Amino acid sequence: METEFKKAVGKSAGEVMRDMADFLAYPCPINPQKNVDLRTLLPDLNMKEQFSFALLSEAMEQGWTLDRAEIFYRRACAGEVEEEVIRAMLSAFADPDSAAYRAYQKKYGCYFTMLDGSYWSTCLALGIDAGRVPDVLAYLNLFTVCLMEFAYMGDSNPEKTYTWCYYESFRHILDDLTHGSEPEAQPLKIRAIGGSAGKREEDAYSLSLGVDIENPNPDRMARDVIIDIVLKDKNGNVITTVADKLECMDPGVIYHYGVTKKIRGAAVGSIAATAKAGSYLRLKTPLMKHIALSELRLSKSDSSMRFSGNMTSKYPSDLRSVILHYQFLDANNKILGGGSEWLFDGLKAGECLPFDSKITVSVPRAAKAVYSLDFDALELIQ
Repeated sequence: METEFKKAVGKSAGEVMRDMADFLAYPCPINPQKNVDLRTLLPDLNMKEQFSFALLSEAMEQGWTLDRAEIFYRRACAGEVEEEVIRAMLSAFADPDSAAYRAYQKKYGCYFTMLDGSYWSTCLALGIDAGRVPDVLAYLNLFTVCLMEFAYMGDSNPEKTYTWCYYESFRHILDDLTHGSEPEAQPLKIRAIGGSAGKREEDAYSLSLGVDIENPNPDRMARDVIIDIVLKDKNGNVITTVADKLECMDPGVIYHYGVTKKIRGAAVGSIAATAKAGSYLRLKTPLMKHIALSELRLSKSDSSMRFSGNMTSKYPSDLRSVILHYQFLDANNKILGGGSEWLFDGLKAGECLPFDSKITVSVPRAAKAVYSLDFDALELIQ
């Protein structure tokens, strides 16, 4: 098993496979008193799955087909990785849009931050707690060297690798820690709320809502934003809570969230909203503003509103899925309601797609529309 990057180049497939097997069998006890080993950290957070995800991700980065990657993966890791793990991992990679793949990516992807629950951030936290950070770094070194052997196997000389980003993410965390304490991120703020109700049919009616959410941090992207909108009747009784989430919010922006829902029960007497970020990513340059909407049209009828136009991506890479949130405003910029439209098939690099979104609420005083877009910004750098 190699320990130096300079010796990881030009190895044969057999040599690489042997080093992988040796690494996977290598223990890393970080806290022997508590029987904590980084190799077998938790049943659902461990090196077998971490290495499997990284290996298959590197194979995809280097242009391998999944069938070819499966052959290598099985031959290299079958002795140390259970068949159940192998099958689950391959199934996830067969459908990168699946919930299973996204769950693995969140735990084992190469882009991670401190305290985000991922494998390597958890390892670092344990290392700090046990006073064994050098041991964690040594284990990371073995991990990255082993995977670099695969990337540079034989005559391969890739322009970039997936694996190196693990090191970069780790380095960013350590830089933040060693630069001393920084101010905590400011919480998200609700700046405005408004809405309109449709006609009641028996015990139900449509309610169109808009909520402006501000990320006041000029140097942090908000991720995994949880939104709760509590609707109460005139007596203060809760009718229902509209629960939703956003993937990302750029630094220093106001997000124009919109939704139209069927509500059962009493008429709404008051609306309150909260928004909370699950984590923050250090970022000063906005990433989310390069999808352009054009030829926008706002149509009204006695029972509905329609917002339509074209959506053009100016990104160099594809986005797996995109959601458009929009709000209707009156002439004084008061929020009158809103809605959303999912592009479940995603948006390809440079692609222009028409969209046509309809809500079943009439908003006759609507003078204009504003909008925001949501997607997983980390797709842009993977």
